[in-house]
Amino acid sequence: MQEEIEYAFFLKPNADLVLGQYVLEFVGKAICWDSGEEKTVGEMMGYRIDFASAGHDGHDQSLLLDSVVPDISDFAEIVLHNDACILQSSPTEQIEEIECDCLVFIAELKVKKLYRGQGIGSALLRRMGSMIDLSNCLIGLKAFPLTDDYGKAAKAEEIAQVKHFYELHNFTHAGGEFMVKDARLCDVMKKKLAHRRAK
Repeated sequence: MQEEIEYAFFLKPNADLVLGQYVLEFVGKAICWDSGEEKTVGEMMGYRIDFASAGHDGHDQSLLLDSVVPDISDFAEIVLHNDACILQSSPTEQIEEIECDCLVFIAELKVKKLYRGQGIGSALLRRMGSMIDLSNCLIGLKAFPLTDDYGKAAKAEEIAQVKHFYELHNFTHAGGEFMVKDARLCDVMKKKLAHRRAK
Protein backbone atom coordinates (compact mmCIF):
# COMPACT_ATOMS: atom_id res chain seq x y z
CA MET A 1 0.00 0.00 0.00
CA GLN A 2 2.82 2.43 0.84
CA GLU A 3 3.94 2.76 -2.81
CA GLU A 4 0.44 3.93 -3.80
CA ILE A 5 0.62 6.93 -1.48
CA GLU A 6 1.79 10.33 -2.73
CA TYR A 7 2.96 13.08 -0.37
CA ALA A 8 2.64 16.82 -0.78
CA PHE A 9 3.81 19.64 1.47
CA PHE A 10 2.69 23.25 1.40
CA LEU A 11 4.52 26.09 3.16
CA LYS A 12 3.30 29.64 3.72
CA PRO A 13 4.16 32.57 5.98
CA ASN A 14 1.73 33.41 8.76
CA ALA A 15 -0.77 36.17 7.87
CA ASP A 16 0.11 38.43 10.85
CA LEU A 17 1.67 41.56 9.31
CA VAL A 18 4.17 42.16 12.12
CA LEU A 19 4.97 38.73 13.56
CA GLY A 20 4.11 36.61 10.53
CA GLN A 21 7.61 36.86 9.12
CA TYR A 22 8.83 34.70 12.02
CA VAL A 23 6.15 32.01 11.65
CA LEU A 24 6.04 29.52 8.79
CA GLU A 25 2.90 27.39 8.51
CA PHE A 26 3.18 23.95 6.96
CA VAL A 27 0.67 21.37 5.80
CA GLY A 28 1.54 17.85 4.70
CA LYS A 29 -0.84 15.45 2.98
CA ALA A 30 -0.74 11.76 2.19
CA ILE A 31 -2.85 11.16 -0.90
CA CYS A 32 -4.01 8.05 -2.72
CA TRP A 33 -6.11 7.69 -5.84
CA ASP A 34 -9.42 5.88 -5.60
CA SER A 35 -11.14 5.28 -8.97
CA GLY A 36 -9.30 8.26 -10.41
CA GLU A 37 -10.26 10.56 -7.54
CA GLU A 38 -7.77 12.10 -5.13
CA LYS A 39 -8.35 10.97 -1.55
CA THR A 40 -6.50 12.42 1.46
CA VAL A 41 -5.66 9.58 3.85
CA GLY A 42 -3.27 11.39 6.19
CA GLU A 43 -2.57 14.99 7.15
CA MET A 44 -0.25 17.00 9.31
CA MET A 45 -0.05 20.70 10.00
CA GLY A 46 2.04 22.89 12.17
CA TYR A 47 4.28 25.91 12.55
CA ARG A 48 7.98 26.71 12.52
CA ILE A 49 8.60 29.67 14.83
CA ASP A 50 11.90 31.52 14.43
CA PHE A 51 12.90 32.59 17.96
CA ALA A 52 16.37 33.78 16.94
CA SER A 53 15.23 36.28 14.28
CA ALA A 54 12.27 37.51 16.35
CA GLY A 55 14.51 38.03 19.39
CA HIS A 56 17.14 39.81 17.32
CA ASP A 57 14.44 42.18 16.03
CA GLY A 58 13.29 42.90 19.60
CA HIS A 59 10.03 40.96 19.65
CA ASP A 60 8.78 39.35 22.86
CA GLN A 61 8.73 35.55 22.60
CA SER A 62 5.48 35.24 24.57
CA LEU A 63 3.65 37.63 22.22
CA LEU A 64 5.04 35.75 19.25
CA LEU A 65 3.76 32.43 20.60
CA ASP A 66 0.37 33.91 21.55
CA SER A 67 -0.05 35.11 17.96
CA VAL A 68 -0.05 31.54 16.58
CA VAL A 69 -2.42 29.10 18.37
CA PRO A 70 -3.37 28.60 22.04
CA ASP A 71 -1.76 25.13 22.26
CA ILE A 72 1.65 26.67 21.58
CA SER A 73 1.27 29.12 24.47
CA ASP A 74 0.23 26.24 26.74
CA PHE A 75 3.22 24.23 25.49
CA ALA A 76 5.56 27.16 26.23
CA GLU A 77 4.30 27.45 29.82
CA ILE A 78 5.23 23.81 30.46
CA VAL A 79 8.36 23.39 28.33
CA LEU A 80 10.05 26.78 27.89
CA HIS A 81 11.27 28.08 31.24
CA ASN A 82 11.86 31.84 31.46
CA ASP A 83 11.33 31.98 27.69
CA ALA A 84 14.41 29.78 27.24
CA CYS A 85 14.31 27.01 24.68
CA ILE A 86 17.10 24.55 25.44
CA LEU A 87 18.15 21.48 23.46
CA GLN A 88 19.47 19.03 26.03
CA SER A 89 22.81 17.27 25.71
CA SER A 90 22.79 13.58 24.76
CA PRO A 91 25.70 11.39 25.80
CA THR A 92 24.66 8.63 23.37
CA GLU A 93 24.45 10.94 20.33
CA GLN A 94 27.49 13.17 21.11
CA ILE A 95 25.25 16.23 21.24
CA GLU A 96 25.95 19.18 23.54
CA GLU A 97 23.38 21.41 25.23
CA ILE A 98 22.56 24.54 23.22
CA GLU A 99 19.85 27.19 23.08
CA CYS A 100 17.11 26.63 20.49
CA ASP A 101 16.82 28.98 17.54
CA CYS A 102 13.32 27.82 16.72
CA LEU A 103 10.33 25.73 17.67
CA VAL A 104 8.59 23.41 15.22
CA PHE A 105 5.14 22.73 16.67
CA ILE A 106 3.09 19.93 15.15
CA ALA A 107 -0.50 21.03 15.68
CA GLU A 108 -2.05 18.01 13.98
CA LEU A 109 -1.02 14.63 12.62
CA LYS A 110 -3.74 12.18 11.70
CA VAL A 111 -4.19 9.17 9.46
CA LYS A 112 -7.59 7.75 8.53
CA LYS A 113 -8.40 4.54 10.39
CA LEU A 114 -8.32 2.24 7.36
CA TYR A 115 -4.80 3.42 6.50
CA ARG A 116 -3.17 3.25 9.95
CA GLY A 117 -0.26 0.89 10.57
CA GLN A 118 1.14 1.37 7.06
CA GLY A 119 3.85 3.92 7.87
CA ILE A 120 1.95 6.96 6.62
CA GLY A 121 2.29 8.98 9.84
CA SER A 122 6.01 8.13 10.00
CA ALA A 123 6.46 9.16 6.36
CA LEU A 124 4.77 12.51 7.03
CA LEU A 125 7.15 13.14 9.94
CA ARG A 126 10.19 12.26 7.79
CA ARG A 127 9.04 14.49 4.95
CA MET A 128 8.44 17.36 7.37
CA GLY A 129 12.13 17.09 8.30
CA SER A 130 13.11 17.30 4.64
CA MET A 131 10.87 20.29 3.88
CA ILE A 132 11.53 22.51 6.89
CA ASP A 133 14.82 23.87 8.23
CA LEU A 134 15.22 22.04 11.57
CA SER A 135 18.64 23.48 12.50
CA ASN A 136 18.80 24.10 16.27
CA CYS A 137 15.06 23.43 16.58
CA LEU A 138 12.98 21.87 19.28
CA ILE A 139 10.03 19.89 17.93
CA GLY A 140 6.93 19.86 20.12
CA LEU A 141 3.38 18.61 20.00
CA LYS A 142 0.34 17.75 22.05
CA ALA A 143 0.10 13.96 21.98
CA PHE A 144 -3.63 13.68 22.01
CA PRO A 145 -5.65 11.75 19.43
CA LEU A 146 -7.86 13.75 17.14
CA THR A 147 -11.34 12.30 16.85
CA ASP A 148 -13.59 12.56 13.82
CA ASP A 149 -16.45 13.62 16.10
CA TYR A 150 -15.57 17.13 17.26
CA GLY A 151 -15.71 17.43 21.04
CA LYS A 152 -15.86 13.67 21.60
CA ALA A 153 -13.42 12.50 24.27
CA ALA A 154 -10.64 10.16 23.18
CA LYS A 155 -10.42 6.74 24.81
CA ALA A 156 -7.51 5.92 27.11
CA GLU A 157 -6.24 3.23 24.73
CA GLU A 158 -6.26 5.71 21.82
CA ILE A 159 -4.25 8.19 23.89
CA ALA A 160 -1.75 5.44 24.80
CA GLN A 161 -1.39 4.47 21.11
CA VAL A 162 -0.69 8.05 20.06
CA LYS A 163 1.92 8.51 22.80
CA HIS A 164 3.54 5.19 21.88
CA PHE A 165 3.73 6.26 18.22
CA TYR A 166 5.61 9.43 19.15
CA GLU A 167 7.89 7.59 21.59
CA LEU A 168 8.91 5.31 18.69
CA HIS A 169 9.98 8.51 16.91
CA ASN A 170 12.19 9.68 19.83
CA PHE A 171 9.72 12.11 21.39
CA THR A 172 9.81 12.33 25.18
CA HIS A 173 7.19 13.50 27.66
CA ALA A 174 7.58 17.13 28.68
CA GLY A 175 4.59 17.50 31.00
CA GLY A 176 0.84 17.21 30.57
CA GLU A 177 0.02 15.89 27.10
CA PHE A 178 3.03 17.62 25.54
CA MET A 179 6.00 15.80 24.05
CA VAL A 180 9.27 17.09 22.63
CA LYS A 181 12.11 15.98 20.41
CA ASP A 182 15.48 17.51 19.70
CA ALA A 183 15.51 17.96 15.91
CA ARG A 184 19.13 16.77 15.90
CA LEU A 185 17.69 13.28 16.48
CA CYS A 186 15.75 13.38 13.19
CA ASP A 187 17.24 11.27 10.39
CA VAL A 188 17.64 14.25 8.07
CA MET A 189 19.54 16.23 10.73
CA LYS A 190 21.69 13.24 11.67
CA LYS A 191 22.77 13.00 8.02
CA LYS A 192 23.55 16.73 7.85
CA LEU A 193 25.53 16.65 11.10
CA ALA A 194 27.44 13.55 10.00
CA HIS A 195 28.26 15.28 6.70
CA ARG A 196 29.56 18.37 8.53
CA ARG A 197 31.71 16.25 10.87
CA ALA A 198 33.17 14.35 7.89
CA LYS A 199 34.50 17.57 6.31
